[in-house]
Amino acid sequence: MKKRLQTFAIVLITAIVTYVVTTYVYFGSPMYANKLVTNPKVSKVIWLLKKYYYEPKDINDQKIVDGAIDGIAASVDDPYTEYFTKKEFDEFMIQSKGTYFGIGVIIEPGENYIEVVTPFEGSPAYKAGIKPGDKIIRVNGINLTAKDIDKAVSLMRGPKGTSVTVTILRNGSSKPIDLKIVRDEIKIKTVSSSILENNIGYIKITNFDENTPQDFYNSYDKLKSSGCRGLIIDLRFNPGGLLESVVDVASNFLKKGQLIVYLKDRYNHKEYFKSYKNGDTVTPLVVLTNKYSASASEILAGCLKDQKRAKIVGEKTFGKGVVQQVFDLGDGSAIKITKSQYLLPSGAYIHKKGIEPDVEIAQPKEYQDKMNVPMNKDLQLKKAIEILKGEISKSKF
Repeated sequence: MKKRLQTFAIVLITAIVTYVVTTYVYFGSPMYANKLVTNPKVSKVIWLLKKYYYEPKDINDQKIVDGAIDGIAASVDDPYTEYFTKKEFDEFMIQSKGTYFGIGVIIEPGENYIEVVTPFEGSPAYKAGIKPGDKIIRVNGINLTAKDIDKAVSLMRGPKGTSVTVTILRNGSSKPIDLKIVRDEIKIKTVSSSILENNIGYIKITNFDENTPQDFYNSYDKLKSSGCRGLIIDLRFNPGGLLESVVDVASNFLKKGQLIVYLKDRYNHKEYFKSYKNGDTVTPLVVLTNKYSASASEILAGCLKDQKRAKIVGEKTFGKGVVQQVFDLGDGSAIKITKSQYLLPSGAYIHKKGIEPDVEIAQPKEYQDKMNVPMNKDLQLKKAIEILKGEISKSKF
């Protein structure tokens, strides 16, 4: 589960707020911080490593500091509280801001090789002819397997205007295909939409980043102009994202002032997030979820269910009901700390519990953990369409 979420995205449901700390690590007071930093046992361990470890080239001060801070963060035994090195924080910010330099393709681990889920429309990968289902076996001559997702991502990214050679295997082709692709600025596409049968609109959200609210609004506005009479919001495999983004999206379907979610911290301080506008409260909605729908996607599904604005179809969600805040450590590194829990409008705390769907239905066994499911095999989507057909037949708008 954790690997799957890490593959597609980093889970976060709060805006990025940065703070510059002083030259020591802050632990509540400078005196306490100094005691920890100068702890004789810590100093002795560092001395022993530097004196006796058999590969001295593997020992350097920066790695020691990074390892120590990583261990401090891990000591609270919370998977969402974590330390980011500069490189890791840069990647985190790419996911939050929604832009990077590369070829523009979504990938996932396949049976033996890395498989292409889809290239972003109009991206260098798209223009080069990369297709869903292609298997990436090499990048710049470096062999890759299904376990090398992070390496593949790193190799395919790079400065704008530089080229990268991606070698693929394609069904129906007997030989590997080399594609030379010029990197460009990529806007991560988190929203896609289409019109299905009976004028039913379909919007898939893969993550909630800074661009998602406007992209969602534009997609829904286009669907409404095309005669959309019911809407399916697909949150399957959506690991979450920014709190402010999901609040913006939810506001499209609620009355002004309706509660979306509220946060509660260790001091019992509460912060309420409500719809900031009068949205569409008429169009029938169905939200699709599965066990990989987490965090911000659970806020959207949960608030629309609690406010009796949508039916949930699919599987129980993941169950991440806590919120993190990111603190910049001043040198490009950062620490993300779980700061509060979130509760749905009903007061439900879904952490490690998830949200039960109104209509539970599993995918066929061969597609249960696959993002790309043929429409005629997608049982959850079929059920959503069936429900909306019934709602549309009863509606007067």
